[in-house]
Amino acid sequence: MNQETTRVLVVDDDGDIRQNVRDILEDLGYEVDIAPDGATALNLAKTVDYDIALLDYLMPGMNGVELYQQLRRLQPELVAIMITAFAGDDGVEAAYDSGAWKVLRKPVDIRSLIPMMDEALQKPIVLVVDDDEEFCDNLWQTLRHHDYRVNLARSEDEGIRKAHQSTYSTAIVDLKLGGGDGRKVIDLIRRLRPDVRVVVVTGYQRSPENLEDEVGSFCFKPIDMKKLLSLISPP
Repeated sequence: MNQETTRVLVVDDDGDIRQNVRDILEDLGYEVDIAPDGATALNLAKTVDYDIALLDYLMPGMNGVELYQQLRRLQPELVAIMITAFAGDDGVEAAYDSGAWKVLRKPVDIRSLIPMMDEALQKPIVLVVDDDEEFCDNLWQTLRHHDYRVNLARSEDEGIRKAHQSTYSTAIVDLKLGGGDGRKVIDLIRRLRPDVRVVVVTGYQRSPENLEDEVGSFCFKPIDMKKLLSLISPP
């Protein structure tokens, strides 16, 4: 992703640190917002879409892991890099368990951070449209572990909106979306982005004939994650 369009959220309770990081990143062409705590960061994330979040691990009120768990619900595709001067092995493990992509020690080495951010943004994005929250969470964890960024939509309307607005290389769509219809999302993706690989997931025992020739790739619930990964991996 081009630096000129990359938005970064820096969250740290140390005013000097967050301002210094902001100044350096802005000089390099990134768009940067800063927040002194988790509550302020969450309010920003409700109105602004970010690509990267740099999160201090140890903050009063809400630590970086707790914050990222909530940020994930607002912006699942957001890549988090945890920054810490205090976390021991347990803290580092908690950061990775939360889905953080990397953990860096303070003071932040900008020469290490910049290529790390650029590498994270090169990871392919998978759009997942499914109303099963547990399935989405498990799939998010699995895909992030395999170096994918994940964008989630939990309804037909949200799937249609994100199909229009998001950048993604693969879409995983459930046919049954509560009161909605996954076929509408699939049809839209195929019209908007014929280059996108579409994988249909369904609880039906066989693939609908009118979709099989058009889509081709189906996974039946309960999902075989190994098979699913093989379907979304580049040939």
